[in-house]
Amino acid sequence: MAPRIALLGGRLNVLKSASDLGCEVVLVHTPGRYDTDAAARYCVDVVEAPLADEEAAVAAGRALFARQPVVRFFSPSELGLVPAARLNEEFGLGGNSVHTVRLLKDKSAMRRRLAEVGLSPVRFRVVHSAAELAEFLSELGGPAMVKPLDYGGSAHVHRAEAAADAAGIWEKAEAAGRDRMLAEEFLVGHEVSVEAFTDDGAHTVVAVTDKLLGAGGFIEAGHSVPARVDEATRQEIVELTTRLLDAVGLVEGPSHTEIMITGSGLRIIESHNRAGGDSIPELVRQAYGVDLVRSAVAVPLGIEPWQPEVPPAVAGSAIRFVPAEPGVVTGVEVSDDMPEGVTLDVKARPGMVVPPLTWSVDRVCGQVIAVGTDAADAAARCDKAVAGIRITTTPETTVAGEAGERA
Repeated sequence: MAPRIALLGGRLNVLKSASDLGCEVVLVHTPGRYDTDAAARYCVDVVEAPLADEEAAVAAGRALFARQPVVRFFSPSELGLVPAARLNEEFGLGGNSVHTVRLLKDKSAMRRRLAEVGLSPVRFRVVHSAAELAEFLSELGGPAMVKPLDYGGSAHVHRAEAAADAAGIWEKAEAAGRDRMLAEEFLVGHEVSVEAFTDDGAHTVVAVTDKLLGAGGFIEAGHSVPARVDEATRQEIVELTTRLLDAVGLVEGPSHTEIMITGSGLRIIESHNRAGGDSIPELVRQAYGVDLVRSAVAVPLGIEPWQPEVPPAVAGSAIRFVPAEPGVVTGVEVSDDMPEGVTLDVKARPGMVVPPLTWSVDRVCGQVIAVGTDAADAAARCDKAVAGIRITTTPETTVAGEAGERA
């Protein structure tokens, strides 16, 4: 009998992967977030529930379990991780504990846990007001990163240079509905992410990914695999990641950990018990032949065994996000002279609005993925492809003004 599973969130490629494994897939998703007709091709049922509301998501999971039980709740989405863990624990289905998932979900809880075990020291504080933020900045004596405790995609992240910045940053935090933020020392160096997989408590680092940051230094402009780090540094990254995952008690599934290589050593930025976003699992698959999306379901259910010996990289892979000036798209031109090994996904269309780049969701114009002989070659192919894409925009205020004049 085909195993029936519930996915709390997940893109079409995740749904297809689970369906291809022979699973009966029930998708639980936020209303309006998915093309329900497209999702229905891979699902036996589609349930709408606001994943951002933890209690509502758990209630939806209980209701679908009452109608017909599932063997496991999974979430490839940040918002569904805690509800999935709660449901698995409530119904005795296995998986990572709620305690572990909350440690990774709450960035301050993870910082406290790292401090308890003496791992990756970073000065931090949860602040509840502009005054508390100013006090921390004064004590720190240098710049700080100020961010939400429980969100991703580089949303509502700010750099504070000194105490004088506290009032302005706190005003923005309150405008975003935040009454507490995590302030931590600003880490300087080269940032990488670590794509790992855990099977029965044993952790395998599959790949280390180079991260390219765009304007402002917070939002990813691209990634490449394998990271261009020396072997000694890679081994340090593997050891640190393994110690982190042990410290939080991860027992199964993919993880995505962000690390800064600083002049004072490696420092953990944050970690998640899910595969990385930004198509990183696809880059890993192309470079190493390891399918983290498939394994996330196949291994815990015993459909396929996990292979802890990661093969050497057979290629390099990279992704770059297509940029454009904020405004209304007036034209899209794509050069016919594209390098080999490139896959284009240009989403920009005339009339589409390109928002200012404030977090990863604002990268609406599309992406380019390339495969090369190594990571540098793949990145170069990406960059050449992006240079051959020209998106013109007109500021929204201009468009609105012209419409008013015509009226």
